[in-house]
Amino acid sequence: MILVIETEALNQKTVDFILSDIGRAAASELTKIQLSERETLSLLSQLRRNHSAAEAGALLALAKLRRRAATKFPKADRLFFTAEALEQATAWEIAEYRTRWFDTHAPSGAILDLGCGIGGDTLALAQRRAVIAYETDPVRLRFAEENAAVLGLAHRCDFRLADWRVDFEAGTLPMAAAVFADPARRVASAKGGKRRVFQLDQMEPPIDILLRLQQQIPALGVKVMPGVADEQLPKGCDVEFVSHGGSCKEAILWFGALRKRLGVVENTPFQGESDVHRRAAFFIRKPSRPNGRISGGEWLSIDASGVQPPVGEVLPGHILHEPDPALIRAGAFAELCDTLDGHLFDPMIAYIVTKRHDAHLLTQSFLVREVHRMSLTQLNRRLLALGIGRVELKKRGVPLEPEELRRRLKLKRGGEDAVIIFTRRGDERLMLITRRVSGKN
Repeated sequence: MILVIETEALNQKTVDFILSDIGRAAASELTKIQLSERETLSLLSQLRRNHSAAEAGALLALAKLRRRAATKFPKADRLFFTAEALEQATAWEIAEYRTRWFDTHAPSGAILDLGCGIGGDTLALAQRRAVIAYETDPVRLRFAEENAAVLGLAHRCDFRLADWRVDFEAGTLPMAAAVFADPARRVASAKGGKRRVFQLDQMEPPIDILLRLQQQIPALGVKVMPGVADEQLPKGCDVEFVSHGGSCKEAILWFGALRKRLGVVENTPFQGESDVHRRAAFFIRKPSRPNGRISGGEWLSIDASGVQPPVGEVLPGHILHEPDPALIRAGAFAELCDTLDGHLFDPMIAYIVTKRHDAHLLTQSFLVREVHRMSLTQLNRRLLALGIGRVELKKRGVPLEPEELRRRLKLKRGGEDAVIIFTRRGDERLMLITRRVSGKN
């Protein structure tokens, strides 16, 4: 039995209870209790002795959301969440990283946060600047206000229950030094529910109105989907791909003073396709704390120069590096090749090959044992000859589903581990028998 707090399930009375002294105290007590699924009914029964069914369900759901949020927010055990808003909220390390960028590059003054949700980005921004935060959902806005108060940031936040687009069209949107926008990438579908969108003009709000706003407030940052296509990128912006936990979580479009082009900050649009400067940023986490809470770390970034990386052979004894997804999206291969003293084995395949056995924080690395043309018969012959018992299957640049081959592989019971990489060099399909030598932090 899984309980969640959905915005539409929380009526005003339940929200008032959750935020009352009694509700806060009851929620605080639940942070001390083991919240396993098998104990859900028992806990609900206990809570219903003193609270209504709706209140008991909301308390238990909030307690579980706070546990989930511990890796995403500081002081999560005191904050307020809805399930969907927590899923959509930016990880705290990313929000702080973005806040430092705003504070360093934006003109002095307040920042507009358009669509603040439960306040993830608002709270980070408010650590350094005054924030004017818009939200159309009353429950999320109330929770954002409470979260700001919990973190001692309420005095820096001006929360507004309104659609910022209405104020913008009416000419009453507050002027600010910069704008942060996080458009919804899940929108209402014709069949009910929500669907994920992959186009900038399908976001809610779409990119066009944000570009119009940027004409009034030039310093604009827009969080978009990490898979945004190159042809969708607007002129006059830089794009930064952000990696967190080994995944490319988002892309950010930077405009105006928030652009950073080869160390030079500009306020006016550039001309031509080459104007879009690409950057990858990576959060390197410190070892996790036993309780799984935020443990800190550091940020690294690589700017893509657009220089073509070197191309060479892949041979047994080489190390093959698979770059972090954000680095791949940014296209910073020449920079990583230079760092590793390596090369690509195909200009269109995102694997870097080195002779040196050096690992790198931003790659997964594999020792190449054998290189063959793709053949299931040959692969099975070599798996048996090498005594391989367990395999990890990876692919890049070839139209096949490796897991469909797994049941056809001939493996030795109790044998060694191996990683089989299916890829190509030009039109030639290859299979590389490798073993993992390091994992990306």
